[in-house]
Amino acid sequence: MVEYSSSLVYRPPSTRSDLYSRSPFMERINCTNYDAGRLTTPPPQVTTVTGHLSASSGLMFTGTLMNADFSAPSSSSVFPLGSQIHIQFAVQRSFHQPLQVFVDECVAATTPDLSTSPQSYVVIANHGCLVDSRVANSRFLPRQTPEVLHLSLQAFEFVEIDTDVYLHCQVLVWDPAAPADHMRKACSFHRDTNKWELLDDPSSSVCSCCDSTCGATGSRHQRDLEGLSVEVRPRQSNVVVTHFTIQKLAQNGDHGELDANGSLAVRRSRKGKVENKM
Repeated sequence: MVEYSSSLVYRPPSTRSDLYSRSPFMERINCTNYDAGRLTTPPPQVTTVTGHLSASSGLMFTGTLMNADFSAPSSSSVFPLGSQIHIQFAVQRSFHQPLQVFVDECVAATTPDLSTSPQSYVVIANHGCLVDSRVANSRFLPRQTPEVLHLSLQAFEFVEIDTDVYLHCQVLVWDPAAPADHMRKACSFHRDTNKWELLDDPSSSVCSCCDSTCGATGSRHQRDLEGLSVEVRPRQSNVVVTHFTIQKLAQNGDHGELDANGSLAVRRSRKGKVENKM
């Protein structure tokens, strides 16, 4: 029997600015040849060699219409006005360290290209504030894993425009170890308490800026990984959720349709923007 051993050593890039850098480590690798005793010639001499191995992998962001329990993609892209549309934002991280998904902003439009849409409606703004939850039954849902974010959006239509709806969103990923701040948050407005609430920590006051302007403090985060200071930066991507169609309901005079909870379901358009008709 002949046993060989080597050491696998990893050292992060000296720039220390990559989101995917980890603390350095060393692993001993042992290889045993049990047939070596049967060899008629001496085993080869082993010498120490040093080499470098590098690898990289991109991130894949997705925005998917899901069924009610988020167990599978939705079988239909048609939703009754006032019903709940379930949307899953996710990132496939391959070999990267754990990542946490946030939706920085979302704008509903009538075209696949946001810049050419004659009408638009802001759903999420101010770095993760679900502004639609102020006037509708929309909310972020509890996380199951950091790399997935679930949104329940109350279905609406662009009045006087018969078209599909496209949701244009900017999705970010951060290191889960980075604490929530004004740039890293998912906030829903709870109308029963008249307060904004942070999805990942309801006791936090981070969402209090949603009614004003959430500043850019803490846009970078210094994470200490076993003595190695690593600067954490977000990765982002623009995601267009597959378009969906709203099944219109009969309107009651000049008023929008209300759902069972009394939430306004119809949004009227004016001067290129969408507002809720009160």
